[in-house]
Amino acid sequence: MKVTEEQLSAYLDGELPSKDMEMVDAALQEDANLQAQLDALMAADAMAQSGFAEMLKDPVPLALADAIRSAQPVEARPNDVMAANINARPKTPLWMGLAAAIALAVGGVGGYFTGFAQAPVQVAEAPAWLLDIADYHRIYSTQTRHLVEVGADEADHIETWLTATLGAEVRVANLSSHNLRFEGARLLVAAGKPVAQLLYTASDGSVIALCLIQSDEPNSGFKARNLGGFDMVSWGGAGANFVLVGDEGRSDLGVIAETAALDV
Repeated sequence: MKVTEEQLSAYLDGELPSKDMEMVDAALQEDANLQAQLDALMAADAMAQSGFAEMLKDPVPLALADAIRSAQPVEARPNDVMAANINARPKTPLWMGLAAAIALAVGGVGGYFTGFAQAPVQVAEAPAWLLDIADYHRIYSTQTRHLVEVGADEADHIETWLTATLGAEVRVANLSSHNLRFEGARLLVAAGKPVAQLLYTASDGSVIALCLIQSDEPNSGFKARNLGGFDMVSWGGAGANFVLVGDEGRSDLGVIAETAALDV
């Protein structure tokens, strides 16, 4: 009773038909070497899963998420070389596999995750204040009458009030070129510090928030992430760190962030 390595791998993944599963079960009871081979596969699988678990802690880059959403499905071909390797180990997370495929499709890894006016989109651990921002956005983005604390008709007061409170200059960015209307502002507290939240609405009623927090060491470059079910683009400058928050899957968030960064 010959069991191939491919069958043993599929057995480990529970991907064999029930009849073949029973055949492998019987073979394992009779063949100590085959059992040792299965044990080795299980150990390798555990090691691979442990390693990739660390990678999964990084947020999926926003540019990659947009590319995946817009990718066209590829018709399966029975004789495709990729199909022959479907059970190869170790297995990589789905988004990483898609990332590699997209990188090759657009001309290699050299230009990987670029955009936002040629600025690289970087992956990093989410600062604590962004976790709070995601929670606030989940609540306030659903409001209508009480969306803001101070309305857009008091823009000058908003800038003066929030600048004095944060200890960093707050300016209302003009995002009308992206069909976003400034609605007003709120004062938040995140990671124990005051945060300015400027709120904008699109024609479809969706809400985008531009938030900033004072920082003596502002971040460099744009960083994109998905956090708490929202897409975010963050950057630093002028004694503060900024983040633009929008609905998951909003493809123009990076371009809007560019405009905001130039205006604040």
